[in-house]
Amino acid sequence: MNDRQSAATGYITGHIPVPEEWDQVFDPFYYAANHQESPIRRKFAPSFQTILIFNFGTPGFFYLTPDEPLPVENSIVIGPIKLSHDYVLSPGTDVLIANFKLDAFYRFFGRHLQSYTDFMQHPDELLGEHCFANLWQELKQLPDMQQRVNRILDFSAAYLVERDEKSEDIVAGSHPESVINPIKEIAGKQGQSERSIQLKYKKYLGYSAKEISRYQRYKKALAWLQERAGQNSHIDWFEIIHEFGYYDQSHLIHDFNHFLGVSPAQYVKLQASICIAAGRP
Repeated sequence: MNDRQSAATGYITGHIPVPEEWDQVFDPFYYAANHQESPIRRKFAPSFQTILIFNFGTPGFFYLTPDEPLPVENSIVIGPIKLSHDYVLSPGTDVLIANFKLDAFYRFFGRHLQSYTDFMQHPDELLGEHCFANLWQELKQLPDMQQRVNRILDFSAAYLVERDEKSEDIVAGSHPESVINPIKEIAGKQGQSERSIQLKYKKYLGYSAKEISRYQRYKKALAWLQERAGQNSHIDWFEIIHEFGYYDQSHLIHDFNHFLGVSPAQYVKLQASICIAAGRP
């Protein structure tokens, strides 16, 4: 999706970068507004992030399943987003989305949502106070998205705690270029069982090492595919299979269907309608 679409279309979307000191907490904020007379349906690509959505207009809808629309009003947290989901911007919907990176959601709220038992909640339910309801009222009065982002960052500074030193190795182990088996390496380094480290992944990051490893391979394949499609280059499916360690074409297709709900070939045709809220695959 382009960073900014023409206001003449009645559909505006883009990203707002964060200052360097917030780089380990948030990805660029994402915003979208529908000024058309008809609803707009799009697909959220998986990011393995938990997101905080502020809606300043008419209710939008997030689809937990293709036939299960859930209203998005005021403020709501969703995630970790491990699969693709449809969402609808109703006429008048105006959203701003904060994308928490790595252990930042845990550092803010002291816990992670568990997909998919408490996948979607109002943030005040997690904190046990009404601060987000008050923040939403403040944000709604501000004239532009940049000022809203600045206010959210100021607000976040009061709640964000320092990274737990026990999570340092976990965060490093979740990096795409980390060792093949980070669980075993971290367990050896910390003198703990592999089971204990697996539980820490869930605690600090909201997903397992196995889940994120699979996702990162898919994400690299997706980026490769986006680059070829953007250049209108011939796509050699066997090259992508070999490059990213898939067993065969069915294995590649299975991963794309799992994460996006479409095959790689279908993605090339539909990528304009798939939203990368974090600004990257």
